[in-house]
Amino acid sequence: MIVTSRGRRPSTAGNAPQLRRGSFAKARESRPRPTTKMHLRVQANRPFSAPRMRCDVGSDAQRPGTAPAVRRTSTPRTPTTPRQKVGRPGSLSFEPVSRTTAMPDIQELVEQELEEREEEDLLEFISDGEGEDIDTLEEPLRLDESFPSTLIVSGIPQVPKEKFDKLLGVISKLFNKYGDNEKEMPFNAAGTMTEGCVLITYESSDAATQAQQALDGMSLDKKHTFKVVKLDQFNDITNRDEDFRPRRTLASYSRTDFRTWLTDTKCREQFLLRYQTETEIYWHDTTIGEPTLSYGGEREKRTGKIWCDWQVQWSPLGHFLTTFHKQGVALWGGPEFTKKIRFAHDGVKYLEFSPTEEYALTWNGTSALENDTQAVRIHRVLTGESVFNCRTPAVAPLGGDFPHFLWSHDGKYFAECNEASISVRETDTFQLIKDEDGKKRTLKFPELSTFQWSPKDNLLSVWCLEKENNPARLVLVEIPSRRELASRSRTQVEASMHWQSEGDYLCLINTKLSKTKKKGATNLEIFRIREKNIPVDIVEVKDSVRGFHWETKGHRFSLLTSDESGHHPKMFIYGLSKEKCEVLSFFDLPSNSYNNFFWAPEGQYFVCAAVGHGDLLFGGMTSDNKLEILHKDEHFMLTDVQWDPSSRYVITAVTQPMQNEIGGFKYSMEAGFAIWTFQGRVLHRQQKEKLWQISWRPHPPSLLSSSKQAASSRCSTHFTSDRLYLEYGGGFSKKYDQLDDQAKEAARNAYRNERDGKMNAFKEILARLDDIRYDKYEETGWGDAFDEFTASKGWSPLQEVSQDVIEVVEEKI
Repeated sequence: MIVTSRGRRPSTAGNAPQLRRGSFAKARESRPRPTTKMHLRVQANRPFSAPRMRCDVGSDAQRPGTAPAVRRTSTPRTPTTPRQKVGRPGSLSFEPVSRTTAMPDIQELVEQELEEREEEDLLEFISDGEGEDIDTLEEPLRLDESFPSTLIVSGIPQVPKEKFDKLLGVISKLFNKYGDNEKEMPFNAAGTMTEGCVLITYESSDAATQAQQALDGMSLDKKHTFKVVKLDQFNDITNRDEDFRPRRTLASYSRTDFRTWLTDTKCREQFLLRYQTETEIYWHDTTIGEPTLSYGGEREKRTGKIWCDWQVQWSPLGHFLTTFHKQGVALWGGPEFTKKIRFAHDGVKYLEFSPTEEYALTWNGTSALENDTQAVRIHRVLTGESVFNCRTPAVAPLGGDFPHFLWSHDGKYFAECNEASISVRETDTFQLIKDEDGKKRTLKFPELSTFQWSPKDNLLSVWCLEKENNPARLVLVEIPSRRELASRSRTQVEASMHWQSEGDYLCLINTKLSKTKKKGATNLEIFRIREKNIPVDIVEVKDSVRGFHWETKGHRFSLLTSDESGHHPKMFIYGLSKEKCEVLSFFDLPSNSYNNFFWAPEGQYFVCAAVGHGDLLFGGMTSDNKLEILHKDEHFMLTDVQWDPSSRYVITAVTQPMQNEIGGFKYSMEAGFAIWTFQGRVLHRQQKEKLWQISWRPHPPSLLSSSKQAASSRCSTHFTSDRLYLEYGGGFSKKYDQLDDQAKEAARNAYRNERDGKMNAFKEILARLDDIRYDKYEETGWGDAFDEFTASKGWSPLQEVSQDVIEVVEEKI
């Protein structure tokens, strides 16, 4: 029922007779005439086949005591039987009638409906007479029942009046960040306790939306979690039926095909090339002798799309390939590298995954002074939703521009720091961890310099600088208990921390400084983390330390040194036994240019490189701790050295910085890469103009137990000039050698057949040309003339044999 009014009728209270059932006509005659017109539009709620009625009830045009005029229009439809009245609560509706049923008086219908609803007093507002045509009436005024700026927040603690102000202060501190507002926190009927909810009205709907997005689902404590909704949504939520199922709005994807590349029958590795405008993934196939393209963005090229705008990056477990774009980043996976999810973040410059690939942190490169609240975002990898955002922290713990946050090994915590404290947050709630009093606080460390996570435990190593009478300190702190496991103090030193890959050892390299800051002797302090009370081994080094590198998954480390003048470079290999730390071997490096050391992912083998120059030294340690130098070579101006995850191959490359970055021109002439065996034999070398990035695809952790991995790694190694034999317990691994030989023989046969086919085709062309030439000779008589000419000269053939020495090879028998 829609009622429109063109004025307000004077009150008739006191002189209007009381109404009772059946007294509609008397009431109508006895009431004063209205001075304004009221028009009622009645639309029956009925099935599709029921006729439609339109009624106009007027006041002045209708004679007293006569029935209102009814205009009835209908279209031929199937007659329907009366059915139960339907409609919204509070609306006027009629039962549909069949064609054979007489149409009741409209006034009777109205009277009957109002009496059933016990609202007979509304009869005095209904005028009689035909009135104006309903189509000419102006649109009724609609009441705006929306509250776009009002939030209703549930999950608030229920408190008595005494704690009301304190609770209101906590709520205000959280919600006032998004704009000025008014709050209404109701009490129960007795007025003793709050109801556990609050109504908050902002000055604008945008402010209300921001507050809802930021605070919905926030945990105030263990027992109270906010549920923030718009007041306009309240009725829809409370009137849901029992079978309601929330609509899934988050994106998701299947991960069943994420490890298909590991099931390759040839046990090949994949690597990534980013050069010019191309992004390509290759298989490293040793049987063919050159890389084989796996995917190069062909799907995107066919549709005219750009696969990558800027740089690319593998995820730490190798499941995703990340491409950077102006609007954010996209993750690709599966055998065809299909798009799985994307993270929106305008101008993103850096990305870092959590170790378990559950979260991804992006940063747009803005400085801490710009105060950009969306500078850092953390996204959930499975759904793509942004779960945390903040400004750029002022300090990067590891130096440089990025990262500002460091992840724990299991991805349950991430931490940032400033000059005096470390803020550790848990990824369940993204709130600070609690102290012993249950309060969310940072970890205080005066003169904080840097910190690192243990690679295998939720353990922080913290280094604090010396100031005035307070010495420099190394502190080991357990998370989340905040328990201090060990602490060491040192004076007048500069230091750096180095964790072993398994978290068994931590090395603190501290160099003595004089009052003039001149460097003196260097000590290596090795903390045995797994042993009781964390004992420390101290190794004194007289020369200057140029590099320290732990063996991956091992108990050895390498040390590159030189004398005070920077000459006489040496390489030392140290080993840790249960009793002591000792030198296992040392080697005088051929030149001063060697400045970096790369252990294989499975340990034992290494590459000592002169990054920026090009010298390479391939070597390894035998099972009895003897040093073997396998090969020396060069890759001029190399910038990158990377082992493949299986420890079989090494990539060396000369890459350029991305476009518009300083220093890229000097590498442009030498840009390219080479693939080597672990012994230093070149398998493939290729120049690539504008080579930006190259990297092997990482492997996820092994599914084998630690005991099985240890059993498979127990082998004796034998170095020869041609190959490395691996002896597993009972004998040589001939099975895989035979498979490799068969694959290589098949590749050789394929190459030979292709070569022979091309050669035979070329010979056929030559034979056809000879036939054409002989035919022409016969037609023109040139052949006979040439024979006569040679016979007249008396020429005879002369045969000479010459021998040249091409190569001399000496072999020991």
